[in-house]
This record gives sequence, C-alpha cells and structure tokens, in this order.
Amino acid sequence: MKAIKLLSVIFFLISINSYAQEVNKKIMDQKTQKEILIGLCNRDGLKAGDFGQHYQVEYGSYKPEVLIADKIKSKLNKITITIIMGSWCGDSKEQVPRFLKLMDKVEYDSSKITFYCVDRDKKTEKGETDKLTITLVPTFIIYRDGVEIGRIIETPKVSLEADLLEILSK
Repeated sequence: MKAIKLLSVIFFLISINSYAQEVNKKIMDQKTQKEILIGLCNRDGLKAGDFGQHYQVEYGSYKPEVLIADKIKSKLNKITITIIMGSWCGDSKEQVPRFLKLMDKVEYDSSKITFYCVDRDKKTEKGETDKLTITLVPTFIIYRDGVEIGRIIETPKVSLEADLLEILSK
C-alpha cells in the first residue's frame, strides 16, 4: 500500500512538472544569431547575458523622481502589471530596468509583475500575449482588479513616473 501511495505521489509530481511553463527560455534570434529570451521570464533572466549588461547600467543610473514616486506608492492597491518586452530591443533594454528601479523605489511587490519576452514579430512560442495586441515593445500594461486601466508603450510620454501616476489616477 505504501508503495502505491509513493508511486502516486511521484506520478503526480512528474505530471505537474510537465505542465509547468519554462521560465527564461532562450532561442536563437534569426537576425543577430544571438540568444534572446522568449515567453515567461523573471528578473533573474533579465539580469543575465546581453540584456543583463544593459540592465545593470540602466537600473544603476536611473533616479526616479521622488515626489512622483511617493504619490505612486499610495495608488498601488489592487494593481498588477504585465510587461511585454524584447530582450533584443533597445527600448526594452533601457525602459524595463528603469521601470523596475521605480517599482523597487515604491516598494511594489515584485510578485505582482509578470514578464513576457517576445521575438521580433512580437510573439511568444505559446501565444501567451496574442490577445494583448502588442505592436511595440516594451509595453507595460497596468491592471486594477484584473481590468486594464492603461499602458506605457515603448517609451514614456513624459517620464515613467509621470505616465504611471497618470494611469493610476484614473
């Protein structure tokens, strides 16, 4: 009986693992013949490789505007964020680390940020972003209670802080 229970647990764990989505997967970029991230990613993946070099520079040098950041901090209740980016994209290399610096400054729970890396056609292998109508990257999608309330697309209009505060003030 113990053997059957043990085998059941092992089978269950194997089946869960086979459905788990691979994080920080890399594929070969056809244009540059360099590895790029694809699909679901996390900060660890963004800190590695070519993107990681840019991440360190941009994150380290960015100084969020304190007065605006303080206003943002009080408006983050019930907010989740999805970031669609290209690890090959210059704007993503610049804006994503800066956005994360801002989120760290306002002490935002990073588990509420989901990252998807796309290829040059703005697609993932499993189609996770197909319904999001992504035309430019990075795209920061801001949700309140699961409903989209705004986007910062490619580069901010004013600044990441000002644009985010405008979205959160809706």
